[in-house]
Amino acid sequence: MFRLRTVLSSASLALAAATAPAAPPAAAPTLAPLAQAHTFAQVRQGGRVHTLLALQMGAGKLTAIDLSAASGSYSPDAFDVINRFDAAALDRLARQAQGAVSHPLEHLLGVGPRGLAHIAAGTNYPAHGKEVGMHEAFLFPKLSAAGAPRARVAAAPGALLDYEVEVCARFDRELRSGADFDAARKGFFLCGDFSDRATLVRNINLANPASGDGFADAKSGPDRFPAGALLVVPRDWKAFLRGVTIATHVDGRQRQHARAGDMIKDLRAIVTETLGEATSRTWSYAGGRIPMVARKAIGTESAVLTGTGDGVVFQEPAPDVIEAVMGAKDRAAQLAQIERYLAGEAARRIYLQPGNRVRHSSNYLGWIDATVVAAGAPSR
Repeated sequence: MFRLRTVLSSASLALAAATAPAAPPAAAPTLAPLAQAHTFAQVRQGGRVHTLLALQMGAGKLTAIDLSAASGSYSPDAFDVINRFDAAALDRLARQAQGAVSHPLEHLLGVGPRGLAHIAAGTNYPAHGKEVGMHEAFLFPKLSAAGAPRARVAAAPGALLDYEVEVCARFDRELRSGADFDAARKGFFLCGDFSDRATLVRNINLANPASGDGFADAKSGPDRFPAGALLVVPRDWKAFLRGVTIATHVDGRQRQHARAGDMIKDLRAIVTETLGEATSRTWSYAGGRIPMVARKAIGTESAVLTGTGDGVVFQEPAPDVIEAVMGAKDRAAQLAQIERYLAGEAARRIYLQPGNRVRHSSNYLGWIDATVVAAGAPSR
């Protein structure tokens, strides 16, 4: 009964304000203090990508030093440019502020890595685990290209489209061990993790939801992973995350608010678990089984999604729904009951609908603005 309640609870999103206590207001995005971190951004000019050291942000603009111009490197991978400067050199540039230029915020690019395969943590915040009936954090693969801070997310007919705001991380080198993690520069950015809960319920492992099976199918796709415009490299990553907040608003109304310091598995634990199981564990995806990483390493093209806080409220189905699924005589009958339940959830229109506007934000990691569109809608 507990397992099934967990699965079905994870299928049904209600508006957070309907059941949850009021969250504190989200802090307006700003830059992390220089004493804590260096903040970077990117713009495209003249066909080349420029990596910037951010100095100030306000009035719709980011004032920054052009590190690409200073180094002669215009790599689209921000870390290729950042690694030409040590922390002391970046401090000098920031304090001298010579040649600083202002850029409209709408010109900033997404700072996610270039790959398609990423590592994601589920129920990694205690409050979120409690609201969906899960009592442990788990990992699963997410296959999606990192997008832009201004995104369009498609809602397919029958989908139960859901949102999650997360702190994401990427690294300046390939990670093969905990020692590599410790030595690496770690870049944090805001990301969105959109998913179809109907797909999740159809594919989840009923006997063991924490296996992560079903999540890759539900959360992967071309528009499921928008990335923010600020890449923050802290001096002390643990201390920095303790001060980071993340939030989601839908059509101007707050749905999520969480503190990154509340994670159950921290970033190092996620990395070492991934490496430790690289050759022994697989997850279901598209009718087959896939590993988290192709070899015992996390490449620079991959990101780590560290999980979301509460506010994505999954209402437990009515007792008669649970009893119908529990009492199904076989898998076919069980799926029929699940489809009946999902059709009812879709009819309620409590999930994201075309026209909804989702804003993810963070005090230090910037923002993402996503518009929900009907699947097949022409791009603009």
